[in-house]
Amino acid sequence: MKKSFILTGTIISSLLAGQTAFASSYTVQKGDTLWGISKKYNTTVETLKQMNNLTSDLIFPGQILKVDEKKDAYIVNAGDTLSKIAKQFNTTVDALLKMNPEISNPNFIKVGQTIYLPGSAAAPAQKQTTAVSATPAENSTKAVNASLADRVIQIGEKYLGAKYLYGASPSRTDAFDCSSFTMRVFSEVGISLPRSSAAQSQVGTPISFNQLQKGDLVFFDTDFNGTINHVGIYAGNGQMLNVSTSKGVSYASIGSSYWKERLVKAVRVIN
Repeated sequence: MKKSFILTGTIISSLLAGQTAFASSYTVQKGDTLWGISKKYNTTVETLKQMNNLTSDLIFPGQILKVDEKKDAYIVNAGDTLSKIAKQFNTTVDALLKMNPEISNPNFIKVGQTIYLPGSAAAPAQKQTTAVSATPAENSTKAVNASLADRVIQIGEKYLGAKYLYGASPSRTDAFDCSSFTMRVFSEVGISLPRSSAAQSQVGTPISFNQLQKGDLVFFDTDFNGTINHVGIYAGNGQMLNVSTSKGVSYASIGSSYWKERLVKAVRVIN
C-alpha cells in the first residue's frame, strides 16, 4: 500500500510541475455590473478596469474579466531556479521575491512550489509549429482600417432621421429596415453584405465584445428565441447607428438595459 501511495504522489507531482495557473477570471452574466463583480471579489471597480484595460464601465454578457491578479502563478518544475522562471516570464528575481515574501532563500525553491507572478509578467512563449489554425484566434484579429471605419460612420450619419420601413429596398435612401441600412452603408465603401441581419452575422470575422471598434457590426436577438433579427453599426464609445421602428435611423447605446441583454454577436468586416 505504501508503494502505491508513493507512486501516486509522484504522478501527481509530475502532472503539476511546470504548469502555469493564470489569473482568476469571471464570465459576465446577464445583469452584472462592474460594481457588483468588484464586491463579489473584494476589489474595486477601478482595479477591475485597470486589470482588463477597460475605458468605461460598460460590460457585456459572455465577456471574460480578470478578477484576481495575484493568482497568476507558476508551479515549480525539476531544475527550475528563480532566475530561470524570471527569464521565462520576462520579469526579475527581485520582482518574484516581492510577490513571494515567504521565500527566505532565493537559491532554494522546491518542486511543486507555487510561485506567484507579477501582474505584468508575460506568458511563456509557445513553440512555433507548422500547423495553421483554420480559424484565426481572437487576439490575432486584424485591426479596423480607421479611415474606412470613419467613412462608414459618416455615410451612416447622412441618413440620420430616415424612417423605418420593414422590407425596404437597399436602393432606397429615405427609408430602411436594420439590415437594408447596413447593406446600403457598406455598399457605399465597396463592401457587399447579404440582405438579412442573420445572414450578415455569418460574414466577416467574429470578435468578442471587448474588442469592438468603430465600423464593426453588432447583432441582437430581440425576441430571446435564439435567432438574430437586428443589426447595427458600432460607432465607438458604446454607441451604434441603427434603424429602430420608432426613431428610424438613429444612435442608440448598446449598454442600455434593452440592448445590452439582447446583444449576442459582433463581427468585423472592415480590415
